[in-house]
Amino acid sequence: HRTNPKDKGAMTEYKPPLVSEPAFEFLFSGILHWVDAECQRDQKRNKKAAEKLKEKGEENGDGDKKLQKDNRDGENSGESDENSSLSAEDKELENEEDNMMAAEHAAAKMQRLGYDVGYRLVERLAQSKGLAPPSSVNPNDTSVTALSKIQLEAVKFLCKEVWVEVFRKQIDKLQTNHRGVFVLRDREFKWLKRLPGDQNASRVKAIKILAFPCGLIRGVLANLGITTVVSCDFLADGKSMANCSFNIKIKN
Repeated sequence: HRTNPKDKGAMTEYKPPLVSEPAFEFLFSGILHWVDAECQRDQKRNKKAAEKLKEKGEENGDGDKKLQKDNRDGENSGESDENSSLSAEDKELENEEDNMMAAEHAAAKMQRLGYDVGYRLVERLAQSKGLAPPSSVNPNDTSVTALSKIQLEAVKFLCKEVWVEVFRKQIDKLQTNHRGVFVLRDREFKWLKRLPGDQNASRVKAIKILAFPCGLIRGVLANLGITTVVSCDFLADGKSMANCSFNIKIKN
């Protein structure tokens, strides 16, 4: 029995303090907000740097471009109004493209964070849970059948032990074609339960949230010697988006 180090005379079992499960959801929400803000700042810095380079290139150029610009400024007002309206539309499209790029960068960053967590987590779980290759496989056998069995055991370990450790439940359904492709179905993914299923903003946020478990899966299997490509899908029926699947493709 472990005792509290602060109470040397106590012989009762020491129980570490517990953390409420919603606290982890708040923590993850804070991480997601930080990633979004960081990617938007990076996007703005890159945009300003590109504009400065463009201005510097124009200043170092010859005077032909400046002359052409002066000639364009002297055109009639109707054409000027048309150009101004087009520029407003261009700005709106540019803002949409910037938001899309920032969302893609945020998803990529979330996947890298998930990869690091999965890579480190499986080391501890494999030691405590005793992950071992199937008994029917000869360690010296390098045939396709033997490798597929080892890969299947690794994915089963992911579906049971890893998923229970992180999400307190097992994967609901595992499918495979025994050729390096696996589909993991989670019908009630807890991180998507609170998102309203009838809003477009929720879809964008769901993609960024699911990037983390995609990276988690990649990190777990990478530490087990399996290189993969992981993607995700979710079913938005207008009520909930918690029904999702993770598609794993093992690289040869």
